[in-house]
Amino acid sequence: MTETMTPATRADTTSVRLRNQIRAGRAGSAARGGGPRWRLRPRARKFVLTCHVTVAVGWLGAEVAQFILGLVGLFTGNPELVRATRLVMELLGIELIAVLAWSSLLTGLLLALATPWGLLKHYWIAAKLAVNIALMLAGHFLFRHWLQHQITTPSQTVGVQLGIGVGTGLALLMLATVISMYKPWGKTRFARRR
Repeated sequence: MTETMTPATRADTTSVRLRNQIRAGRAGSAARGGGPRWRLRPRARKFVLTCHVTVAVGWLGAEVAQFILGLVGLFTGNPELVRATRLVMELLGIELIAVLAWSSLLTGLLLALATPWGLLKHYWIAAKLAVNIALMLAGHFLFRHWLQHQITTPSQTVGVQLGIGVGTGLALLMLATVISMYKPWGKTRFARRR
C-alpha cells in the first residue's frame, strides 16, 4: 500500500527536515537566514578575490609613488621640479588611484555580499569598507584641491599638508592590508543577533 503525500504533508516534511539540519548545523546559511541569497561559485569567487587583491596592491603601489613624489617635491629647491612632481601626482591621483579605489570598493562589496563573510557581519570587513570610503572622499575633496593649489602657487605649507595626507593614506592602506591578513575583532552585533 503506497501512501500519497499531499502538498501540505510534503511541506511539513521539508520544514521538519530543514529544522533538523539547522539544529545539526548542516543547513546552508541562507536557510538559517544569515547568508547571501546567492553565492559566487568557487572559480568566480577566486577570480573576484584575485581582482580585489590586484587592485588593492596597485592602489598601495600608487600611494607609495605619490609619497615619494611628495617628498621629492617637498625637499627640493627647484620650483620646476616641484611643479613637475605635483603634475605627476595629480595624474596618478585622478587617473589611476581613483580607478583603483573604485575597483577595490566594488570587488570588495561583491565579495562581501556574495560570500558567507557578509558586509556587516565582521568588524574587519566594516573597518576595511570605512577605510576605503574615507580614502576615496579625502582624495576627492582634500587631496585634489591641495594638488591643484600646489601646481598653480607652490607653498611649503600646502606641500607639508600634501605629504601628511599622502603618508596618512599610505598608512591606512597598510592598516587595511594587515586587517585583511589577521581578520581581528570577531563578529558584529548584527551577525550575533542571527
